[in-house]
Amino acid sequence: MTTAHSTPQATHDIVVAGAGPAGLTIAIFAARRGLSVCLLEKADQVGGALLINRGQLSGAGTKLQVRKGIVDSAQDHYDDAMRISKGTSDPAMLELAVRLQGPLIDWLMDHGFEMEDDMPRVIHGHEAYSIARTYWGKKEGFSILEVLKPMLDEHVRTGRVTLKLGSDVDGLVVEDGIVCGLTADGESFRGRNIVLATGGYGANPDLFARLHQGATLWPGSYHHATGRGLELGLGAGGSVVHDEKFLPNFGGVLDHTLGAPDAPRYRAPGGLVPQDRQPWEIIVNLNGERFFAEDNDSADARSALMMEQPKSCGFVIYDQAIREVAPTIFTYFDREKAARFYDPDGSIVTADSIAALADACGIAAAKLEETVADYNRAVETGRDRLGRRHMPLPIAQPPFYALPIASYTVRGFAGLKVDTAFRVLDGDEKPIPGLYAVGEVLGSNLSGKGGVGGMALSPALAFGRWLGEHLA
Repeated sequence: MTTAHSTPQATHDIVVAGAGPAGLTIAIFAARRGLSVCLLEKADQVGGALLINRGQLSGAGTKLQVRKGIVDSAQDHYDDAMRISKGTSDPAMLELAVRLQGPLIDWLMDHGFEMEDDMPRVIHGHEAYSIARTYWGKKEGFSILEVLKPMLDEHVRTGRVTLKLGSDVDGLVVEDGIVCGLTADGESFRGRNIVLATGGYGANPDLFARLHQGATLWPGSYHHATGRGLELGLGAGGSVVHDEKFLPNFGGVLDHTLGAPDAPRYRAPGGLVPQDRQPWEIIVNLNGERFFAEDNDSADARSALMMEQPKSCGFVIYDQAIREVAPTIFTYFDREKAARFYDPDGSIVTADSIAALADACGIAAAKLEETVADYNRAVETGRDRLGRRHMPLPIAQPPFYALPIASYTVRGFAGLKVDTAFRVLDGDEKPIPGLYAVGEVLGSNLSGKGGVGGMALSPALAFGRWLGEHLA
């Protein structure tokens, strides 16, 4: 953080660190008001998490819902989200989010957003919304970027937005106690309002471990999500909140098909979720032990149980018969991509015996053999000691397969404390003059300790829009 005492006139009305979902909407809506915006982005292109995100949105009272006869409201959305998060969402921020997200989706649709067919939907399971209010674009996150980028480009062309790509923000300029600029690569960018919209920290294993008591990071985030905004906010006197809501996602697989710089990155294969596909395989930890009924349809329970295992990882174990007969595990991937997981350099381990498979995975062979034998008896008798019900085939026909999975992280949990005007608050809950934060740098303030659908990307876009419309 750079500290100075003179007060030169601000160059821009708003300076934003990060051109992801929140940064883009701030810049677009502020520029529409005639404000001057400086948008700094570490990468060589805009979009941030939109470049890798499935693009899941949620919103109530949309025009699309009305056309389909779906009765919904912001209050319904609020009540559902609180139920799913088990009361751990931030009430004030959630109340604001649900009011803004429906109009945001209408605005995207009015400006050419290509919605996937049969939207909105309900994602089934114990933690599902009670009303269809979840949406995707045909090209996942790219569908949203295709709406936003032309708008940004036009504002850059007219000079209302100054876009600086490849700008790695490394400090704040503070004068007389007021945050009035950002520094990047030795250059200072000054403004009347400074906004941190840098995303989370899911690509920074050291910061991840410090925030979460030494936990192992299995990264599923955008590779530029290094936590820079969080660290800058803390350096200015801000406070960390929501770190106790740490709950990584269940069952990510290392996607070796991605090239640099996106690799390594863990992704959901889809077919490990009973709502998408009932299990044919078993899942074991590094000790070779099953630790839950694989057809348990509670997303929160699956995530919590996997996080408790050694190194928060495990293996999906199956055989040739299951590979040939069962629906694919990789329901989120196309057939060609799914086949590449069986390549010699792919993620899947293959062996001619359970003992050899265990050795290749670093599991005690005797224990894995015992676990597989115990499961096969359950298939024969129809009684599983963990209560699993769907057991169509034993694991008995070589070759045998092991797919490594992990508790992977796609979003930050800890974040900066802000008020409902997105002013960063210090330890006494007083606003730090001139400093704002929005997007994933706020942490898990809306999903709480649970997976509330569409409550990461949607509020990042909606809150960014609100800031762009209200910052002076």
